[in-house]
Formats: sequence, structure tokens, C-alpha cells
Amino acid sequence: MKSFTTQKMSWGKVILLALATAVLTAVLKLIPFFNNTSFQDIAINPECWILFAVFIIVNCKGWKEAAGKTFVFFLISQPLIYLIQVPFSRLGFGIFQYYKYWFIATLLTLPGAVIAYQVRRKDRLSVAVLSVAAAFLGYMSATYFLSVKASFPNHLLSLCFCIVLALFFAFALLENKYHRAVIIGVLIVSMAVSLIILKPVSSQTLQLGEGNWSYSLEDPSVADVVLKQDNSVSLTANRKGTTLLTFVNETGDKKEFYITVSNGSVYINTFE
Repeated sequence: MKSFTTQKMSWGKVILLALATAVLTAVLKLIPFFNNTSFQDIAINPECWILFAVFIIVNCKGWKEAAGKTFVFFLISQPLIYLIQVPFSRLGFGIFQYYKYWFIATLLTLPGAVIAYQVRRKDRLSVAVLSVAAAFLGYMSATYFLSVKASFPNHLLSLCFCIVLALFFAFALLENKYHRAVIIGVLIVSMAVSLIILKPVSSQTLQLGEGNWSYSLEDPSVADVVLKQDNSVSLTANRKGTTLLTFVNETGDKKEFYITVSNGSVYINTFE
């Protein structure tokens, strides 16, 4: 663990790390070329943030310090990511609707960091804590595998990152070879089970109201759209990603929806 704990993580460094990761994440999210690729997964899923959190935690001298610094790191970085995107988003400040998930995650870093601090013990308790992380990374690996399978090579880097991160935790934070074997085993089992139980396709419906509507989908590969005679719309997930769905009727009325497909589920957000 020496290479991962080279020096004490000061409060100043925590704040600088929060600012740097927030700016980088926001910039990557704003580049259209990176849409539906691993380079934007950091703005959607938590695996990279787990690495940042563990790095902060293992460089603290006590559990109180670990909890405080991890909390501050997330409290600064996450809202800043959305704030930077506000001028460039069609949602404007409405983009903060996605911050709810990260706000809850930020609150959970307080007890989470206290638990994660136990990895410094390098004993069975450390194995138990890292097993939870490995199980989650196995699940994320499975979701990325399904995304890669649907739209190769998109998200291939994220798939590799999750697997390598679990192995890194095992070899950087543990010394006993049997303990490391447990982490590797948990990763493999979690990924295998997740691939069996995950449902890669789900559907959502919405109602347009009266009129003769036509639609355009910015990225047709993300979801299948079926416009029915009763002006109901069925959306079925194809692959992980985001796209803009626009409806126009004969009078020029327009309705726009921001469609997100994640882990096989379809999420529909409207523009105000």
C-alpha cells in the first residue's frame, strides 16, 4: 500500500483534487465526440469516484479525518460538475435534477468513509470491506459488458477499469494471498451473477395528446421508438446512452424529451 499512501492528504489537496476532478468531468461531459463512451461514464457512474474516495481515505490518520475529507471532496466536486454544465445545457439549472443521486451519495460518504477506513487494517475486516467494493465493481463490469456487447467498443475502457480497479484494491491494500484470492473470487462471482440476472431491455411509455405527431431521434441506436395511433409512445432500450427525442405536430407544436438508457432501463426527462 506504500505506493498508494505516499503522503498525508491535506485539506488543501482534498479541495484541489475536488476542483480538478469536477472540471475534468464536466469538460468531458460537454464534448459531443465522447457521447456514449467511457470518457463520459465518470459523470454518470461511481466507479472512478470510489477510487478517489479510497485514495483520500487511506491517506488519512483517523476515521474522523477520513469521513470529513471524503465528505468535503464530494460536497465540492459533485455540484460543481453540474454548475459548470449549466450554461451549455438545454436544461439550464434544471440539470441539477440529476444531482439528487449524488447528494445522497455525498451524505453516505460519512458512514461509508468510516467503514472504508478499516481497509488499513489488512485483516479479515479489510477483506469484508473490500469484498463489498469488489461485488459492486463486478456488477458494474457486467453492465458495461452488456453495453460493450450492444455497441462495441463503447464503454470497453470502463469495463476494463472496473476489473482492474478491483484487482488493484486486492493487491495494493491487502498483503495475504488468500485475502487477495477472496476479492478476486467475489469479483468473478458478482460479475457472473449480474450477467445472469440483469435485464438488458426495458420499456417506458408517454402520452403526446391530440394531434398528428411526427418524431426525430438524435441517436436512433439508443432506443426504439414506436408512435401508436392513439398518440402514445413506446420507448424500448437498445444500449446505454443518451439522446434527444423531438415531437412536432401539424400546428408546429413541439415537445422534447431527454432519453437516458442506463443498465437496461429507460429514463425520460422533459424540457421545461
